[in-house]
Amino acid sequence: MNAHRHNRSGVHAGFIGMVMLAASATVWAAPAVNNIEAGRALAFNRAQGNCLACHALPGGSQPGNVGPALPMKGVTFQQMFQSKEKLVAFLSDPESLFPYANMPEFGKYKVLTHTQLEQIADYLWSLK
Repeated sequence: MNAHRHNRSGVHAGFIGMVMLAASATVWAAPAVNNIEAGRALAFNRAQGNCLACHALPGGSQPGNVGPALPMKGVTFQQMFQSKEKLVAFLSDPESLFPYANMPEFGKYKVLTHTQLEQIADYLWSLK
């Protein structure tokens, strides 16, 4: 009987552990507000991300018109890329996903670090 009780408590502890792991993964996946702000700062920075050279962005000044206004009307970044990781991959090397993309390869040519690309992706992901 004790073995049966021990087995049930072990299963219960394992279940609680999985729930806690899932909860911590959910918290980890949510971008911090400072990541979104850092991404916005990079996107607006004419010497770094320089997204405004080609795109209109909410609150941006002197936007370009080479690329679409962001966010695009009728489609979200979530719909276009399904995950932030895919958006980061696109920002890093757009031509790997869209061969005729007319966009700088920020990661491929080390214009921005992976962390900076993640911050810009967090910012873009937050746009509604």
